[in-house]
Order: sequence, then C-alpha cells, then structure tokens
Amino acid sequence: MQTATIPELTEKFVVPAATSSYPTLGTAYKLPKYSINHSLRLERTGKNYRDTKAGIPEGIWMSTAAEETAIQLAIERDGKDSRKAKVFDDLFGRNNDSWYAWQWTETGLRVPKGHDPNKYETDSQGRKYWPRIVLIGDREVGEVLVPEGNGRVVVEWDEVFGLAKITEDIPYLHKGYTTHSWFDPMPRKDDISGHYDFAVGRGCGWFHGGGCLGVVVGYRRWAAVSAAGFRSVRGSFEIQAERTLRF
Repeated sequence: MQTATIPELTEKFVVPAATSSYPTLGTAYKLPKYSINHSLRLERTGKNYRDTKAGIPEGIWMSTAAEETAIQLAIERDGKDSRKAKVFDDLFGRNNDSWYAWQWTETGLRVPKGHDPNKYETDSQGRKYWPRIVLIGDREVGEVLVPEGNGRVVVEWDEVFGLAKITEDIPYLHKGYTTHSWFDPMPRKDDISGHYDFAVGRGCGWFHGGGCLGVVVGYRRWAAVSAAGFRSVRGSFEIQAERTLRF
C-alpha cells in the first residue's frame, strides 16, 4: 500500500495533565503531561481509517482526539478563537486546495459487550448519556459516558480522552462555545474488529452563517471518506486507571 506523504512535524506542543471520572461507572482516569511534535496541516488520503493508518510511515502516529482537543483548548484558554486558528484551517477549507477535511483520529468508541447500544442513563437535568468503551487504535483504554449529540454544543470536555462530557442545546449565537457534537448510538458491526465501533473524528459545521468545529462519532472506521485526512504526530503517552495502559 502506498505510504502517505507526511508534512513536516514543525509544531511542538505540550499536552497538559488531565483527569476525568464517571462515578456511576466506577471509573476514573489520569493523563500525565507529555510532549508531541505535530504537523500544522492535515494529510489528505481520501481513505478509510484502517487504510489511512496502514500508509503512515514508521515512527509517526495519527493524532488522538485528546491531542486535538488539547490543542484547541490551549488556543481558547489563551483568549483566542480556535475556529480561526491555522492548525484547523483544513477543517474549514481555508488552505490553497480548499478541501473541507474530515479528520480521522486514533480514538474510537465501542459498545460494551452484551450492552444494548441504545440504552442510556440520564442526569438530574434529564440529559442523556450512553456507556461506551474508548479505543486508542484497537486497544480498549477505558469506559465513559457519551452525551447526546445531534449538533448540541459542547459545554464541558473529558480532556483525558478528548470527548464531549456535557452537551447543551444552545441556539446560535452561542458565545463562549466553539464546538458541536454529533453522536450516533447505533453503530454497525465492524467486520475487522468484530465489535460495534465508531471512529471519533473532527470536522466543521455551519450554523446561521457561522462556522464551528465539530466532533463526530458517526463514521465506521472501514468507511471510505473522500475528504478524509489525519494529523501526523510523534510522541508517546499513557492513560492511568486501575491498571496502566501504555502505547
């Protein structure tokens, strides 16, 4: 298979330490601080997740959802609008080839074995949450509760995994918030993994003339997407739970 042409990893970034917990699941996680080098541009492949990953040269990785979220939140905490940042230009079609990228990440979600995919729990405000196993590549690294998507605004993040933790139905203009969430609770079976999996990807959406970032859990990893691409990174990390899982 043809190897992707990787942009230079010119950007240096420190992913900050993070924690997250889900008391009703009895789970808690820590992500220690670590450093990465990453490309400013995405590499367009037009391939599905698995074929894209197979073409990445040795020593380079596809960014995780947590790394993309960390880059985004660092921009926002510096008082800037992440939707206008150069690192996300490809998502909004602002580069020379004007492609609106669909970005694969190494992160995926899986329906727990024996669990009804559409069974959810609710919080005190009536918000819905679905239990899902988090994947990095094909390795299970934890279990979380994923909030309702349907274009709702992300108001709180799980920074360990780079996923929406709380979403709200806030009309545009939603000042102070930059990202919408889409989540399909009913994935089809993945022929490769044998599980009910979805990729966690990134893109953009347009609301009343305004462009926002989007986190999307609705594409199967073996589905080809013509505008697909990924961000190349170099670095390593670990997620700490009751047992430590290394990558």
